[in-house]
Amino acid sequence: VKGIVRKETRRKSAPPFTTSTLQQEASRKLNFTSRRTMMAAQQLYEMGYITYMRTDSLRISAVAQTEARDYISSVYGDAYLPRTPKQYKAKKSAQDAHEAIRPTSAAATPDSLKDKLKTDLFKLYRLIWQRFMASQMADAIIDMVSVDITADKYLVRASGSEVKFAGFTTLYVEGKDEDEEKTSKLPTLSENQKLLLAAIDPGQHFTQPPPRYTEASLVKAMEEEGIGRPSTYAPTIATISARGYVARDGKSIYPTELGTIVTDVMKEHFEDIVDVDFTANMEDEIENVASGETSWKKIIRDF
Repeated sequence: VKGIVRKETRRKSAPPFTTSTLQQEASRKLNFTSRRTMMAAQQLYEMGYITYMRTDSLRISAVAQTEARDYISSVYGDAYLPRTPKQYKAKKSAQDAHEAIRPTSAAATPDSLKDKLKTDLFKLYRLIWQRFMASQMADAIIDMVSVDITADKYLVRASGSEVKFAGFTTLYVEGKDEDEEKTSKLPTLSENQKLLLAAIDPGQHFTQPPPRYTEASLVKAMEEEGIGRPSTYAPTIATISARGYVARDGKSIYPTELGTIVTDVMKEHFEDIVDVDFTANMEDEIENVASGETSWKKIIRDF
């Protein structure tokens, strides 16, 4: 063992759900389509169990935060409470009319509602409840260890991590679109210690082409590019599927021949409309009307 480097890192909790992150996470963790997610969320909202489900705001009311902190303190202990309530900032274009998606009462635990909710509703409610509660819990603390080992003229490296304090991860860990590299726990080692070679794992990485969109990554891309609003992500995907413009292979979505032909024709004849920036620019113009910077008559005339 030539050298050991230890580093403590903090892992922060994910914010509560917006419409797009709810659709993404339900796709990753529950294998729900966006439409199925929104149908279940609509029913939960109408039953009074969650706040409004079409939102891109991350705002949380002070009452909800206090409720969550009281619950965390009583169930997990004060070590799991951050000193001050956690607030999250939404991106600039977010409209703040509604709060983030959260349970209407932190005390209404998923277990207490299991017999009252149908399977889809229960699964989605549990996801929303856990995500919201975890967003108000303390950071996880991870010990990262990297060990350099010499063998003849070679230098090999082993890395590992160990959870020092679980924090919010006791309740919830965010799903990922890509496979993350696994890190294992290393045995306790000291400098200059002699080791016996069991095996060397030679990792060689090649650049991969970007993967096909899944429903989760497509919703994420639509949000990032400003295509549509929280209320239109699910209907848009449902529409292009129903018309046969895209098809599915497992979780992957790919364009059909029909979809490709229609897109090519649209691009040729309606270049300024079939454009990623079209809806984003429309949004900006409507915002300018709302704030009194632009006349609505001018926008309608230009359109």
